Amino acid sequence: MIRLKILVSLILWHGALYAQKINTVLLKNATIIDGDAAVKPRIGSLLIENGIIKSVSFGQLKKVSPGAKVIDCTGKFISPGLMDSHVHLATADLSNVEKARLSTDSILVNLLKHGITTVRDMAGNAPYLAYYKSAIENDKVLGPDIYYAAQFAGPGYFKMMGNGRKGEKDLGNSAWYRAISQKSDVKQAITDAKKAGVTGIKIYADLSKELIREITEEAHRQGLLAWAHAAIFPSKPMDVAIAGVNSMSHANDLVFQQIKGDTISIGAAWAQVYKGLRLDSAVRDQLLLEMKKHNTFLDPTVFHAENNKMVNAVLITSRAHQLGIKIVTGTDWIYPTKDEPVPLLDEMKLLTSKCGMTNLEVIQAATLNGAEVTGLKDRGAIRVGKRADLLILDSNPEQNLEALFKPHTVFQKGKMVFQRK
Repeated sequence: MIRLKILVSLILWHGALYAQKINTVLLKNATIIDGDAAVKPRIGSLLIENGIIKSVSFGQLKKVSPGAKVIDCTGKFISPGLMDSHVHLATADLSNVEKARLSTDSILVNLLKHGITTVRDMAGNAPYLAYYKSAIENDKVLGPDIYYAAQFAGPGYFKMMGNGRKGEKDLGNSAWYRAISQKSDVKQAITDAKKAGVTGIKIYADLSKELIREITEEAHRQGLLAWAHAAIFPSKPMDVAIAGVNSMSHANDLVFQQIKGDTISIGAAWAQVYKGLRLDSAVRDQLLLEMKKHNTFLDPTVFHAENNKMVNAVLITSRAHQLGIKIVTGTDWIYPTKDEPVPLLDEMKLLTSKCGMTNLEVIQAATLNGAEVTGLKDRGAIRVGKRADLLILDSNPEQNLEALFKPHTVFQKGKMVFQRK
């Protein structure tokens, strides 16, 4: 009861939130930001039926669908809902689940009201995430759709972690935190992870290049994605890229490829970085081109890097963009529980100010690319047949990205879930 009262108070304080079940909605005369940077924004209208974009028309609207709720968006802009492709919603203290959910409920509402309608959770407690994934999909909790990973790492990593996460016991022996060695049954481990509801396997640390490849190939065989850190230690970034993973996180870590030797020591490698390891552009480009060959997305987390004085992240991300590697917007940062600015805005601003991307390209990274890296074909762009996860904006995000994070209205599955007063 206490949790319910707090959540209701939070919702009323933030603005009008809805779960209106209107089958047909017409959004007319808005400037449509497609989600694909190659598509020029232009004025048009959207017809939504049963949560799906039924039609997209440009120019003067000649006919209005009978029975549709019509919303005049003259002077406004419509974009796809945003996606943070690197969050952690279930790595905090879970020893008191009811207390943890109070915080998570507030974070999820804040994400949604800032226009974030989908997240890729890069490893955490799977039962906790499964609860929220189901509750959100069934309209029992307000929040972005959640797609999550199981974390695979070597036994040494989990031994180092011990029982460092409160509410988690016996790390390394669950379907979502799995210790993998040469003796492990990788096929069974991935089957177990799939049963826990994951969308991808996060390949994390303390794994050989042979195991990275085996995990990647088996994940793909079982219909899951392979998401990896850029450096797995002792394996180098090139080992990860050659394995054909779907995404590599943390652009700064690609610099470890230039350290001599077939393998790298985590302590010695970071020591070189903090001593000012200079980026070798030839090594960088060779690695980035290998990523491009495999259509591997880069999840650069430049905001995270800038806050930790990792200067190579923006240099590598900028070059990746020049080479045509698809970039997604992940933060790997803490989200506030109150109505405060969110780190995804900081990530997107850095991609424009320091990495050479236009606002439309960054919007694509936060919409269409985010959907693709998660294997989602039903969202990320304003097209017929896509899910109606949409933001109605008061000003032009092509001119100012902050407009995305102050949406007038947020639609999720065609339902108005937030409207700013």
